[in-house]
Amino acid sequence: MLKLSFDTLSRTASKQVPTNVIRSFSGSAYVFAKAAPKSKDGKKKAKQGFKNKGPESKTAKVKKGGMTHLKFKDAVRSLKFEKSATDFSQLNIKDISYESLKSITSTVVKYDDYTEKVLQDLDSFKKYQYHELFSKPVSMVSDNTMKLDEQFISKLESPSKDNRLCLLGEKGVGKSVLLSQAKALAISKYNKDVILLHLDHPQKIVEGSSDYVYNKRIEKYQQPMFTKRWVKKLRASNEEIFKKLPLTRDISFTAKKKEYDLKKDENTLYEFLLYNHDFGKVGPTSAFNFLIEEIMHHSEKVPVLVSIDDFNTLTGETLTKYRHPDFEPIHFTEFEMGSFILKLASGELSFAKGGVLLAESKDISYGHTLPVGLGLEQYDPYYKQHQCDFEVANSLLSNGGVSSMTVENLTKNQCRELYNFWDATGVLRVREYPSNEDYKTSEQIADEQAAKRSGEEEEKYIYDPEEQFEKLVQNNFTISSGNPGHLIKTTTLSY
Repeated sequence: MLKLSFDTLSRTASKQVPTNVIRSFSGSAYVFAKAAPKSKDGKKKAKQGFKNKGPESKTAKVKKGGMTHLKFKDAVRSLKFEKSATDFSQLNIKDISYESLKSITSTVVKYDDYTEKVLQDLDSFKKYQYHELFSKPVSMVSDNTMKLDEQFISKLESPSKDNRLCLLGEKGVGKSVLLSQAKALAISKYNKDVILLHLDHPQKIVEGSSDYVYNKRIEKYQQPMFTKRWVKKLRASNEEIFKKLPLTRDISFTAKKKEYDLKKDENTLYEFLLYNHDFGKVGPTSAFNFLIEEIMHHSEKVPVLVSIDDFNTLTGETLTKYRHPDFEPIHFTEFEMGSFILKLASGELSFAKGGVLLAESKDISYGHTLPVGLGLEQYDPYYKQHQCDFEVANSLLSNGGVSSMTVENLTKNQCRELYNFWDATGVLRVREYPSNEDYKTSEQIADEQAAKRSGEEEEKYIYDPEEQFEKLVQNNFTISSGNPGHLIKTTTLSY
């Protein structure tokens, strides 16, 4: 076999094929690209790969779909299902009022427009309470409301450390609803001159979903985004009262590259919350301390109502999902917001006028910290920290301790009143049973057919809606023992 060198082969190939005929083969994009179209004046104009945004595209309406990725329980809240609910304005439902509290006992009430907006801004109407069934949020003034007035609302003129109450009770009994009623009664009693501080989901402090930064000056961790969102709720709900409260000292800060110099007695607390963006600043800040100090100063004239729902989410597991630089769990009191809440609950931080209203949640696993802190259980020295945090329980026992109130179920007459309201608004379905063929069982149909074949006369059933309604009330009251959460769930099976 002859072996030819590479140089010999290349010289031979170059002699046989002219150089102007040789082409290089390539798979690059510009080789296969289409030629640019010619414009009218003969010049080529490159065609863009996207549509030109003309003035028509800006005014074009965006089509919104009517569906959602959420499940039904969340979808009815997100899609505002209450807009399609029956309007009950003709039923003459009274507004909840402190002056007429005794006269509206055991009746269904609604909130006036101002109070409803305040409660919505505070997120007092929680998910899965079926508020979407009605055009406006409603509640029932029960014996629990009267007890709450006696043990808490009537004492808002005293220091908050002497007016601390925790609501206890089974799931669905209405603890969160009582928190909303307490705020509504305070607004009515003081003619809107009351400061409301409400925390609806304290578990966000400990669940590890928020950013956090260490402040060396106060030796606490701060959660900028969580604090920012909470302060935004306070600003929206307390707008009217904050505009009446002047600053007690000068303060200067920078926001959006603009310097602000707010003066004492000239600017208001609302202006400070409106212009100051340090609450969400990713870095140490003293804005939250300034806000609390201002509220404490004004509490000498204006009562402050603090309400914390699901309080046992903090006491049930005091070690949070957050970590120190050495990967040790952070205690919730090492956070600025967590420390603030415990100081309020323990009475270490007290407003001149006001009260602290707590409520437990039965969705949280049972822990001994809260019962021991309320004096309902004896502390066992063999408890581990995750079972009972001694320091937190001991703090709740300080300054006279936190009182407790057990929320009771509704009475039979109150259940009947509630069912009457649901029937009037179209929520309750009183079915024509057993006269309607659709609701008869197979045994009943077989017995009727056998009676017809034998020639016996069938006893005709006369449908009585009042009798059927009373049976419905009696059966559901017996099953639920008057638990309003169970009653509304049973009623909503058909919607």
